[in-house]
Amino acid sequence: MSTIHHRNIATAMALALNGAMDRRVVNIADDVPVSMLELCALAGGPLEGSAEPLNDPWAGQCDTSLARSLGFKATVRTIYQAAQEDLL
Repeated sequence: MSTIHHRNIATAMALALNGAMDRRVVNIADDVPVSMLELCALAGGPLEGSAEPLNDPWAGQCDTSLARSLGFKATVRTIYQAAQEDLL
């Protein structure tokens, strides 16, 4: 699933307020999506893995290519960076 750190939201809001996103619907997210298993592990909660195939492996992920083409660059690139820098 795609995630977004509040610092990246601030970056996107600054671009929007400067007009870069006018008349567009723009997806913003960190650079790397994570699985629910990874999110639970980072939060310290239990979640057992499964060998069952996913019905829709792309569910919860968004395309951020438009945002990047308009100048968006994530300052907190992954949830792992956020965890390392105590930003969670």
